[in-house]
Amino acid sequence: MTEESSGPSGSGGRSHLAIGSRATGELYFPGTVELPGYVKGSVEAAAIVIEETGEIEGELRAPGIVIKGRFKGQIKGGTVQLHTSARIVGDITYDSLRIESGAQVEGRCIPRATREAPQVQDSGSSVE
Repeated sequence: MTEESSGPSGSGGRSHLAIGSRATGELYFPGTVELPGYVKGSVEAAAIVIEETGEIEGELRAPGIVIKGRFKGQIKGGTVQLHTSARIVGDITYDSLRIESGAQVEGRCIPRATREAPQVQDSGSSVE
Protein backbone atom coordinates (compact mmCIF):
# COMPACT_ATOMS: atom_id res chain seq x y z
CA MET A 1 0.00 0.00 0.00
CA THR A 2 1.44 3.35 -0.91
CA GLU A 3 0.28 6.49 0.78
CA GLU A 4 -1.58 7.44 -2.40
CA SER A 5 -3.36 4.07 -2.49
CA SER A 6 -4.54 4.37 1.11
CA GLY A 7 -7.49 6.35 -0.22
CA PRO A 8 -11.16 5.76 0.37
CA SER A 9 -12.51 2.28 0.38
CA GLY A 10 -16.07 1.77 -0.80
CA SER A 11 -18.36 4.73 -0.13
CA GLY A 12 -16.63 5.71 3.12
CA GLY A 13 -14.80 8.74 1.71
CA ARG A 14 -12.04 10.61 3.51
CA SER A 15 -12.27 12.14 7.00
CA HIS A 16 -9.85 14.60 8.56
CA LEU A 17 -9.23 15.56 12.19
CA ALA A 18 -7.74 19.08 12.02
CA ILE A 19 -4.37 20.09 13.48
CA GLY A 20 -4.89 21.12 17.10
CA SER A 21 -7.98 18.93 17.48
CA ARG A 22 -8.32 16.56 20.44
CA ALA A 23 -10.57 13.51 20.53
CA THR A 24 -11.08 10.73 23.07
CA GLY A 25 -13.03 7.49 22.96
CA GLU A 26 -13.78 4.88 20.33
CA LEU A 27 -13.66 6.35 16.83
CA TYR A 28 -14.90 4.58 13.68
CA PHE A 29 -14.54 5.85 10.11
CA PRO A 30 -15.93 3.86 7.13
CA GLY A 31 -13.23 5.18 4.77
CA THR A 32 -9.81 6.78 5.20
CA VAL A 33 -9.11 9.02 8.19
CA GLU A 34 -6.23 11.52 8.38
CA LEU A 35 -5.12 12.35 11.92
CA PRO A 36 -2.86 15.40 12.35
CA GLY A 37 -4.28 16.08 15.85
CA TYR A 38 -4.39 14.19 19.18
CA VAL A 39 -6.49 11.10 19.84
CA LYS A 40 -6.68 9.01 23.01
CA GLY A 41 -8.66 5.82 22.49
CA SER A 42 -9.27 3.38 19.68
CA VAL A 43 -9.47 4.22 15.99
CA GLU A 44 -10.92 1.83 13.42
CA ALA A 45 -11.16 2.67 9.71
CA ALA A 46 -10.62 1.33 6.20
CA ALA A 47 -7.31 3.24 6.22
CA ILE A 48 -5.60 5.37 8.88
CA VAL A 49 -2.97 8.06 8.24
CA ILE A 50 -1.28 9.62 11.27
CA GLU A 51 0.32 12.83 9.99
CA GLU A 52 3.66 14.19 11.31
CA THR A 53 1.82 16.45 13.76
CA GLY A 54 -0.45 13.60 14.89
CA GLU A 55 -0.18 11.96 18.30
CA ILE A 56 -2.33 8.92 19.01
CA GLU A 57 -2.53 6.91 22.23
CA GLY A 58 -4.56 3.70 22.26
CA GLU A 59 -5.33 1.16 19.54
CA LEU A 60 -5.39 1.32 15.73
CA ARG A 61 -7.29 -1.21 13.59
CA ALA A 62 -7.33 -0.96 9.79
CA PRO A 63 -6.39 -2.88 6.63
CA GLY A 64 -4.06 0.02 5.75
CA ILE A 65 -2.09 2.15 8.24
CA VAL A 66 0.46 4.90 7.50
CA ILE A 67 2.27 6.52 10.43
CA LYS A 68 4.34 9.70 10.12
CA GLY A 69 3.75 11.00 13.66
CA ARG A 70 3.71 9.55 17.19
CA PHE A 71 1.80 6.51 18.38
CA LYS A 72 1.65 4.68 21.72
CA GLY A 73 -0.36 1.48 22.10
CA GLN A 74 -1.42 -1.48 19.95
CA ILE A 75 -1.52 -1.53 16.15
CA LYS A 76 -3.51 -4.23 14.35
CA GLY A 77 -3.20 -3.70 10.63
CA GLY A 78 -2.97 -5.33 7.25
CA THR A 79 -0.36 -3.22 5.47
CA VAL A 80 1.50 -0.97 7.92
CA GLN A 81 3.95 1.75 6.79
CA LEU A 82 6.20 3.65 9.19
CA HIS A 83 7.70 6.80 7.67
CA THR A 84 11.03 8.31 8.71
CA SER A 85 9.33 10.63 11.22
CA ALA A 86 7.30 7.83 12.90
CA ARG A 87 7.81 7.25 16.63
CA ILE A 88 6.10 4.09 17.94
CA VAL A 89 5.90 2.73 21.48
CA GLY A 90 3.91 -0.51 21.49
CA ASP A 91 3.25 -3.65 19.52
CA ILE A 92 2.47 -3.91 15.81
CA THR A 93 0.53 -6.90 14.46
CA TYR A 94 0.59 -6.86 10.65
CA ASP A 95 0.30 -8.73 7.35
CA SER A 96 2.88 -6.51 5.62
CA LEU A 97 5.26 -4.04 7.31
CA ARG A 98 7.48 -1.34 5.77
CA ILE A 99 9.77 0.68 8.04
CA GLU A 100 11.68 3.60 6.54
CA SER A 101 15.17 4.43 7.77
CA GLY A 102 14.89 6.79 10.73
CA ALA A 103 11.56 5.50 12.02
CA GLN A 104 11.71 4.46 15.69
CA VAL A 105 9.90 1.45 17.13
CA GLU A 106 10.01 0.47 20.80
CA GLY A 107 7.98 -2.71 21.03
CA ARG A 108 7.28 -5.93 19.17
CA CYS A 109 6.54 -6.40 15.47
CA ILE A 110 4.36 -9.50 15.11
CA PRO A 111 3.48 -10.88 11.66
CA ARG A 112 0.00 -12.42 11.65
CA ALA A 113 1.30 -15.57 9.96
CA THR A 114 3.63 -16.14 12.94
CA ARG A 115 0.86 -15.62 15.49
CA GLU A 116 -1.38 -18.12 13.75
CA ALA A 117 1.31 -20.75 13.05
CA PRO A 118 0.71 -24.08 14.80
CA GLN A 119 2.94 -24.86 17.76
CA VAL A 120 5.43 -27.73 17.47
CA GLN A 121 4.85 -30.30 20.18
CA ASP A 122 7.79 -32.01 21.89
CA SER A 123 7.20 -35.75 21.57
CA GLY A 124 9.61 -36.52 24.38
CA SER A 125 11.79 -38.75 22.20
CA SER A 126 15.51 -38.17 21.86
CA VAL A 127 18.17 -39.10 19.36
CA GLU A 128 21.20 -40.89 20.77
